[in-house]
Amino acid sequence: MRRSQKTLSAIGLVASMLPVSGCAQGREQVAGHQYDVPAANLIPKSSYPFFLPRSEGNEFIFVLNPQAELRERRNVLVQDRKQVCARANGSGYVSRTICGEHPVQWQGRDWLRNGDDTFWTYSPATPPGTDAPYVSCHKMEIKGHTGLCSATLALGDLALTIGINDDELPTLQATYERAVSMLKSWEL
Repeated sequence: MRRSQKTLSAIGLVASMLPVSGCAQGREQVAGHQYDVPAANLIPKSSYPFFLPRSEGNEFIFVLNPQAELRERRNVLVQDRKQVCARANGSGYVSRTICGEHPVQWQGRDWLRNGDDTFWTYSPATPPGTDAPYVSCHKMEIKGHTGLCSATLALGDLALTIGINDDELPTLQATYERAVSMLKSWEL
């Protein structure tokens, strides 16, 4: 089952509203990696909303900042990169970003906005003809939120989909680095 840009953005919004579990650690496995995720950061699969594709057990969502207020929480969906690319099957923006033989470098670049006021994407400023929308966004009707975005970024054999607000794009690299650091600290 393919996940559309709208579904990935919805993951960030809905996951930020899901309960974060109690005190125990959660053992998660993705792409041959094992993680011992603190319960304060882990969103249990039993709390995933009904409209998300049924979990195949080899992905998980964690909260970068569980102590933050509900609307300020940032979530990361961790998936097997090969499975994400297989679902994309040559279409969609992940096929041009994290699935290609030569992924476009996004770190340290300016961002170009494309689209309208309802749905838009951001691509790193690259040579002409290279369209690589790493970040997809949609309008939010919540005061103080210009838009909800998701960025699907590679980490070796993993795909990390990070939920951010539109105005947080300048901090995407720092958010990505924080997610990577947390995952490395939890890896067994």
